[in-house]
Amino acid sequence: MLYYSEITKKNYKTSDECIKAEEEALNAQVKARQEKERIAAERKTRAAEVEEARKNMVAARQKYAELLEAFTKDYHTYHLSLDGEDAKRAVPTLFDFFNIF
Repeated sequence: MLYYSEITKKNYKTSDECIKAEEEALNAQVKARQEKERIAAERKTRAAEVEEARKNMVAARQKYAELLEAFTKDYHTYHLSLDGEDAKRAVPTLFDFFNIF
């Protein structure tokens, strides 16, 4: 006599084999669901961090623009000299277009 499992969609020689295989399959499904939930929670947390950083960046850019505008209004010009790493970060190169991430 063969035992058919609707969960695993397979035949087994004994009922014990069938029950054991079904339990293993259900445990694997639970673990997979828990892993997906963990990843979703982590993604949500990190997305919130990215959004907070973006808000801070926008606020900093706005503050920079306001200060620069006030300075140039008073003194008509603003000069900035960049060297070393600051200069490298300020000017994109051809390699930056290929290294998006």
